[in-house]
Amino acid sequence: MTRLQTILLLTIILLVGLIPITIYLMEGNSLTGDIASLPTRETPRHEQAAQALAGLVVKPTYMMLCLAVIIALIGQTRPALVALMWGQIAFLIGEIFCAINFYIYRHESLVSEYLHSFGMALVFGFTVFALLEWFDLFANVRRKPFLAKEMKAFALFATPALAILTFIPLLAPLQTSAYTTSIFNFTYSYTRFEAYEIYERRILPISAFVLFSTAFFSLLNRQNGISFLTKALLSAGLGALGFSFFRIALNAIFVDNLVWFEFWEETTELMYVGATAFALWRFRFLLKKTPLLSMFLAEKNI
Repeated sequence: MTRLQTILLLTIILLVGLIPITIYLMEGNSLTGDIASLPTRETPRHEQAAQALAGLVVKPTYMMLCLAVIIALIGQTRPALVALMWGQIAFLIGEIFCAINFYIYRHESLVSEYLHSFGMALVFGFTVFALLEWFDLFANVRRKPFLAKEMKAFALFATPALAILTFIPLLAPLQTSAYTTSIFNFTYSYTRFEAYEIYERRILPISAFVLFSTAFFSLLNRQNGISFLTKALLSAGLGALGFSFFRIALNAIFVDNLVWFEFWEETTELMYVGATAFALWRFRFLLKKTPLLSMFLAEKNI
């Protein structure tokens, strides 16, 4: 990505990310949920242990691993690696706000949870963009320009299909659930407020539909291949829709027992960061030598 493309992309991300917070402020809503009247539930000991494991072991582990990945990617110039780095940065920032919400606000801060969710949607999108860039690199290295043509043909078919899929979360009912409990004598709130559900099942799918529609018309106006802008639009749409489906799936399964909602979200996040780190290790020969990277890899292995 050029400097101008990077600045433009980050500006769009910032503006889009501020929309829900602006709506909250305009409506005069509190930036914390209404927890005064939440019912109280008793959590079994094994579920308390699962929550403690997720919050005190799993989360710190993948956050430190994510930081290591970011450090390893600093200074890389391949577009796929740059996109992956920004995705990891967005992910880490989102998880920092998630930790703030968990440790300080006890899951009662709408803003912290929103910024966590926004970071997750961004990492979905940046990861897709990185994969598209790797595909382009493969096509160029292998000198198979017909792959670019086939990629465009597939995108012309897949983009409308993805736009149609956005109606699944749009038509899904909101599933709110909130209660307080005790985790080893630590008072904690499990909250799936309406604001979260509206963001995940309304705002994100609508955003994805707009992004997919714009990407489709961008494809129609290009004779061959997929432009940077189109890839960015497709990736952003898949990021929004992918995170929407991810949260809907977890909430549909665990809406009545949010301990497991959080446990499996933390576990899958560890799996994602672990897979990213493993892929970078396996293909470390594609990484450019940098002073920071040399701190993690022995010279003979770079």
